[in-house]
Amino acid sequence: MRLNAGISTVLAVALCVGLTSTAKALESKKNEIHKLSGLEMLTAKDTPLKKGDKIAFFGDSVTMQGGYIKTIAAALQEGQYTKALDVKLLQHGLDGGRVPTVLEGKGPWGDLGGTMESLIEKEKPDVVVIYLGINDVWHGEKGTTKPDFEAGLKAMIALCRKAGATVMLCTPSVIGEEMTDANRLTKTLGEYSEIIRKLAKEQKTGLCDIHTAFVEELKKVNFENKHAGNLTYDGVHMNDKGNALLADVISNAMVETLKTRQKNGTSPAEKLGESEKSGTN
Repeated sequence: MRLNAGISTVLAVALCVGLTSTAKALESKKNEIHKLSGLEMLTAKDTPLKKGDKIAFFGDSVTMQGGYIKTIAAALQEGQYTKALDVKLLQHGLDGGRVPTVLEGKGPWGDLGGTMESLIEKEKPDVVVIYLGINDVWHGEKGTTKPDFEAGLKAMIALCRKAGATVMLCTPSVIGEEMTDANRLTKTLGEYSEIIRKLAKEQKTGLCDIHTAFVEELKKVNFENKHAGNLTYDGVHMNDKGNALLADVISNAMVETLKTRQKNGTSPAEKLGESEKSGTN
């Protein structure tokens, strides 16, 4: 009888422990399921986007191809809470673009139709997303030195703020999907990415750490250590999965950036409202 009682007690304790572990596992799974993606947060009921917002993307051929921008645009147009906001995404991708050539608005393989400053003055975007660095490294001696890279980004930030736009800097993705020490180009991109992180902190801009997101994802999926095929079709330019990842991490960072946009980043609709309230023109 005592033996049976002891067994019953042990079973009861084991059952309680089992139920507690199961409950924790279910709660963890529930949290995992309900963890919103960047696109979901950007299009949610509490989206930080405002009616009439204009978002300008400046970058290289990845931005010129624009798969990630199309993905974000589709989500905004289909979103229950964002489809009526009439948010405009402005695409300025320069083939082979580096920080200095995008500033100038032209390079060896094309042009943007104006300097970065003139385009911003003309379009008056509320937010400017700057996604550069790949060609600054990839082009080697014809690329961009670290001091010139930093100075160019500072110039970009200054002209954006002069126009009243909120700025979000992006670190560059990868040059080749191999996650080995032999991939010196991606390693160097990490050094240029650190310049961007430092600038974002010093200049108090938004930051989207694309480089870290891509490196972490490739470590998970590139089991064969291939040069391309997981997130890119050639080691640099995005395939569908790469564009999906880009769209999501950029949207996530944009939510955080827009939460803290300063007075000089106020949307045109709000500026108009403020003028009407104060009776000014």
